[in-house]
Amino acid sequence: MSSPFYGEEFTFTQPDGQKIEVRGWGDQHYAVFEDLDGFTIVQDPVTGFYEYATVSDDGDELEPTGVQVGSVDPRRVDLTEGLRISPAAAKAKAEMSAGLPPSSKSRWEVRRERATAALRAATLAPEVSPAPPQRETVGTYVGLCLLVQFPDVPATISREDVDAFCNRQGYNGFGNKGSVYDVFFDNSGGKLRYTNLVAPSYYTTKHNRSYYTNESIPQPTRAWELSKEALDDLKAQGFDFSQLTSDDEDYVYALNVFYAGDRVNNWAKGLWPHSYHLLTPYELMPGKLAFDYQITDMGSQLSLGTFCHENGHMICDFPDLYDYGYESRGIGTYCLMCAGGNADKKNPTQVDAYLKYQAGWAKNVTNITKDLNATIHAGQNEFFVYRKNRAEYFIIENRHRVGRDEALPCSGLAIWHVDELGSNNNEQMSPTSHYECTLVQADGRNDLEHGSNSGDDTDLFRGGVNDRLSDSTQPSSKWWDGTSSGLEIHSIGPEGTSLSFSVNV
Repeated sequence: MSSPFYGEEFTFTQPDGQKIEVRGWGDQHYAVFEDLDGFTIVQDPVTGFYEYATVSDDGDELEPTGVQVGSVDPRRVDLTEGLRISPAAAKAKAEMSAGLPPSSKSRWEVRRERATAALRAATLAPEVSPAPPQRETVGTYVGLCLLVQFPDVPATISREDVDAFCNRQGYNGFGNKGSVYDVFFDNSGGKLRYTNLVAPSYYTTKHNRSYYTNESIPQPTRAWELSKEALDDLKAQGFDFSQLTSDDEDYVYALNVFYAGDRVNNWAKGLWPHSYHLLTPYELMPGKLAFDYQITDMGSQLSLGTFCHENGHMICDFPDLYDYGYESRGIGTYCLMCAGGNADKKNPTQVDAYLKYQAGWAKNVTNITKDLNATIHAGQNEFFVYRKNRAEYFIIENRHRVGRDEALPCSGLAIWHVDELGSNNNEQMSPTSHYECTLVQADGRNDLEHGSNSGDDTDLFRGGVNDRLSDSTQPSSKWWDGTSSGLEIHSIGPEGTSLSFSVNV
């Protein structure tokens, strides 16, 4: 899967055709799998069979034991449940990206890295550096959605259903709460209108499905081939690509590829769902280049979670706010760009205040410069900000389990500690190694950083749980370097669509 999964069940296929049921944690960069009894498994690189795993002496590798999954009861051969490699090794493997070649960047990553470099320069030398550019994602954006079927696996979901899933206001097909358009419109407070041009018909591939799902061919070779076949066909039909939205270097923001049938590949093989970029830019027409894409199976139904997560990257340049090495849980279910897309796949949780603020989606922003008594409304993109500098600040919002946030584990005041030069791969909570976006957890346990869960009922501040944050509380409002911020938030009221609080500075 291209977005993160935590304990999700999959069916893998052994080389002899035997099906095995597994449970996995990971994404397209790094993943670990167990059988349904909790015993870690790994693929033997020689035979291709999944076997029960052991950990190497140095703690850096999962190694096959020679015992194929399901052949014996693993308890009888003295195997241990829940094995993992060291956190440092997991992080290194994620950075090497076992699933996809790490050698080049998608366009959204390039755009984001440029903005981060400008911010770093401005923060290090504010007296000589101009303010970093900010790309607000507002207005009308149009992506492209390709539909692909195979000679031996025809489509079962109509082109009209896909168009409605992408674009129809109030869509409720397959149990979804709204369309892709609705998700971005709601998150942005009506500031982003994102639609997809859906191909006029399904493209039928040149080969049967097994050609594209051949696991001996490195991923994403067949995904590139399939996508370019479909683009060639669309181009030959004289399709009008001029409506697609592109960046300042003519790269179209989003290419979404749906293929008919179920996922049949094991992790990071064949057509396993992923987001990446084409080998080289594909010219759709003069001034329009396709490059970034996501590809996924359609199965028997459509769901919003992963589709919206990946378009958050491509359209908005949003980063992943989970930990690629899975030593921690990032910001958990509290954001679409972490585990919020899987909290409820048919109604993913909202984007967090930090990313909304970056995207220009704020309705009201109150800079905290003095004492105040405030009321803040949930789902209205009302934010309060308290800054140390251009990169580090606190941003506050009200989150309530209703509407887009029905799948949240709790309601209350969400206090985010942001360092735009940090990384959510760094869970150490130290002055030099910490998250880009941290949820200050009201219970002070830091379960998200410790990987204990993806959110619980005491994470958000509210009356009766924790109604105060200051330099001297646990958790505290200190800056990452340990210095006092001087920020005290107190008298936080009970949870609700409206929530009151007071601030001393």
